[in-house]
Formats: sequence, structure tokens, C-alpha cells
Amino acid sequence: MEQHPIPRQITTFEFKLIGFLTVKQFVYLLVFTGLTLIVYYLTPIPFLNYFFAFLVAAGGVAFVFVPINDRSMDIWLKNLIKRLTSPTQYFYKKQNKPPKILVDIVSSSQQIAQNYLDAQKKLNNYLASKNQGQTNNKKQAVINILNSKDEFKMLQKSSATISQKPFQPSTITSQKQPFITGVVRNYKKLPLAGILIYVKKDESSTPIRIFKTNSHGVFLSYNPFPTGEYVLEIKDPKQVHFFDKMKIRVENINNQPIEILSKELL
Repeated sequence: MEQHPIPRQITTFEFKLIGFLTVKQFVYLLVFTGLTLIVYYLTPIPFLNYFFAFLVAAGGVAFVFVPINDRSMDIWLKNLIKRLTSPTQYFYKKQNKPPKILVDIVSSSQQIAQNYLDAQKKLNNYLASKNQGQTNNKKQAVINILNSKDEFKMLQKSSATISQKPFQPSTITSQKQPFITGVVRNYKKLPLAGILIYVKKDESSTPIRIFKTNSHGVFLSYNPFPTGEYVLEIKDPKQVHFFDKMKIRVENINNQPIEILSKELL
């Protein structure tokens, strides 16, 4: 069967619509160019206007062209502000009120104890009568078998026939096993859902398969892969977890489960 490449995930791929720049990079370039000109003309002191304008322009270049660990500078700045402003301690405050049916209910401890004793007594009487009935039924069955020789012989013959019959194990239908499977976890070994796994023949080629983890962090495929080495590129659409690229070897049989762990930066 002919293999066809799967299209890229448009939620994580940014199209370069303006030359070699994306729309976001082009907007940052325009904004920082304007800020550079404003700082240059509004600074009255010579040489300082060049210095401040150079700082603004360098910041714009960093925002547009300098990604760090596959993250742009604006994401770094947003994470830094979130980290500095988020609280480090949390206090639990119970605010849920009890249901109306449980308000103003007064129960007697003596009545509860008496109801418990009555229920326990009834349960013991029921179990005793049930056990007595089962014992009587067993005794009567044994007496009937011993009194009837024909029935006893028939029972022996049927038991011998059953013992001589060869055992035939029941056919168990085997379920279809996945060809390749794996799990994605964070550094605390907790499963990560919604993680995208791009399967490539090499780092520069287009993906031939794309997997997405379920709520248990598991991804799998029932369709076989051609034998060889593949590159796995793992991405988090929410850009919370980050992963290193990894290489795997795929054989026709006995493919071991793949375990992928994230690297936490903040």
C-alpha cells in the first residue's frame, strides 16, 4: 500500500506569509522599528540617542529572530511575568454550605443503637435459617442416592465417561495488537494528554505520521511502519511542556513501548 504524508498540524505550524516572516514577526518588526525612531528623535542628548535606539532595536531583533529552546522572546516574557506574579502559597477555605435537608436534624443516639441491634439480630436469624436449609438439602440428597442403587451406578458410569473424555480447550479469539505504542509523561511520571508526536524519516523531512496522546498519555498505531530508523519530534500545543527529539528503530515484530519524558524549564 502506498504511503502518503499527513498534513501538518495547523494549530502549531505558523505560515510565513510575508517573505520569510510570519505575521507575528512582521508586526513585531514594525512596532520596534517605530519605537526605535521615536526613542532616537525624542532623546535630546547626543550619543545617548544612538545608545537607547540601539537597545530598542536589539530588543526588537531578539523578539523577531532569536528563539530560545523553540520559544520566542514574548513567550519567555509572558512566563516570567506569570511566574513572578503567581502566588507561592495556597490556603484552603471551606465555603460550601451543607444541604438544606441536613440542616436542623436532631438524631437520638439511643434510637440509632437500637436500630443497629435489631438489624444485626434479623441478619443473624436469616443466615442461620439459610445455612440450616442448605444442610438439610445436602443430607436428603445423599440419602436418596444411597437408597437407589441404580441411580448410584448410573452416577458412577456417567462420571467415568466424563473422566475419559479428552479435554478440549476453548478457542480464545486474540485481539488485534497495536504495531507501535508509547506513553508521554512529565518529570513527575504523570501522563500528559494532547501531546503531538511527529514521526519523520529524518530531521529535515516532512512528517509521515502524527500521533496525539489520549487522557492517559498513551499513543498507538495499528498500521505497520516500514522497517528502519525514525525521528520523533514531540510538541505541546499549549507550550507548557518541552521535549528533546529522539530516534527509534522500528522492526516488523516485537516493537517495545516507547516512553517519552518532558524536560521542565520553569
